[in-house]
Amino acid sequence: MRVVFASKIARKPIIDHMKQVKGIEFVALNDLADMPPHVQDADVLVIQDPRGADGRNIAAELKKPGCKVKWVQIVSAGFEGLTAHAPPAHIQITNQGGAVAPVVAEHAMASILAMARQIPAICRNSARHAWEKDFAIPVMSVERKTLVIVGHGNIGRHLARRAKAFDMRVLAVSRSKIDDPNVDEAFGLADLHKALALADAVAVCIALSASTRGIFGAAEFAACKKGAMFTNVSRGETVDQTALKAALENGQIGFAFIDVTTPEPLPSEDPLWSAPNIVIGPHTAGAGSLHTGDRVGAMVAENVRRFVAGEPLLHLIKI
Repeated sequence: MRVVFASKIARKPIIDHMKQVKGIEFVALNDLADMPPHVQDADVLVIQDPRGADGRNIAAELKKPGCKVKWVQIVSAGFEGLTAHAPPAHIQITNQGGAVAPVVAEHAMASILAMARQIPAICRNSARHAWEKDFAIPVMSVERKTLVIVGHGNIGRHLARRAKAFDMRVLAVSRSKIDDPNVDEAFGLADLHKALALADAVAVCIALSASTRGIFGAAEFAACKKGAMFTNVSRGETVDQTALKAALENGQIGFAFIDVTTPEPLPSEDPLWSAPNIVIGPHTAGAGSLHTGDRVGAMVAENVRRFVAGEPLLHLIKI
């Protein structure tokens, strides 16, 4: 069985773990752009989410007659770079199943705390040597404040646990039934506006799909409690950025701290940069953990072992 690999995400841990898997031919490429010529000869692809031209080119190869690929393992949390191009339905697609979730949830919690404690304003004042205690938005505590987590997957569950440690009231909005001791009240997507009306802070953690693209628009921002804090650690495409800018300008959203945008990188001339009370990060929420790579590598190796043995794969994606 030929496994062809191309990813900058967790590259060394994946290669190290794959060396221990028996019964395969493992080919490690330097870059996703090198993948298309190797697709026809592969049984399995192991890749990071192939966004843009990479996704289009790999999907085109998967659709060619005679392609024998039966499974694509995505080693990132996102997978829409491939699925947006409708790969053949018979090919199983799996992702990394939340290996990066703990550190992304940590980033989301950090952004909520930074907004509440006015850390960006303190940093600006410090940089200009100004001892000032008066802020445009008052410093507040998250204690007993209500956090609405939109999307209760791996990241949402980890964030709920962290928010509870800060004594927050946690509401979760999800497409499926929620069973989580760290969630005080659960809502279906149909009741998203009802949940948002209760939110002091909103965290978007939901996976991107056809049904969640643009899930946050003008109506959703209008449904929020006035002055609510907003963070997005999912995908930029889940949020209407024009609506977010307008909500910040009219004070409906008090502060936004986002890690993802559309497009990425966000062009320097994009209007969102000029919105008030916003911090825009360069999609780094998943970075920094010494343990994420090993979790990804171990998961990929386990799934390859399962595939060789004819056992069900972990973390299958439903398109």
